[in-house]
Amino acid sequence: MENLGIDSKLLIAQLINFALFFFIFKKYLAKPFLKFIREEKQSTEDREKLLGKAKVMEEKLKENEKTMRASLKKESDAQILEAKESAQKVKAQLLEEAKKEIEDLKTRAKKQLAQEHAEMQSEAKQKISDLSFLIVNSALKSVLTTEMKKKISDSIVTNSAKSVSFDEN
Repeated sequence: MENLGIDSKLLIAQLINFALFFFIFKKYLAKPFLKFIREEKQSTEDREKLLGKAKVMEEKLKENEKTMRASLKKESDAQILEAKESAQKVKAQLLEEAKKEIEDLKTRAKKQLAQEHAEMQSEAKQKISDLSFLIVNSALKSVLTTEMKKKISDSIVTNSAKSVSFDEN
């Protein structure tokens, strides 16, 4: 082999060097490097899976949000409708109460008017009586006695009460 220019000692030394290099490379560099590459690949796959799960969860959340909004809208619409109906009931009740109060006021006013009318009639009768007594007293003062004056006054009052009516009807 020496004729070919190959030195066997050098070849054996290079084979030993290569075997040592291969053993050291495989044990200390290749295994940790392959382990690191596998871990990175696994972590990338895990991230992709988590990302996929996150997208699915996000879609579910969006759907849930849409259904929640729809149900909230339905509930709020129902509550608004219920409030409107309640307001209508309260309004009707208040109108009924107002009508009753108006009727009570009318009844009281009519009673008060009738009472005032009766009072005015009694006052007018009293004034007519007093006035007739004064007229009889001043006109026939010297001619009549007090008894006769009273009888004439009473007669005037009773006759005037029959002929004078205080009713507007």
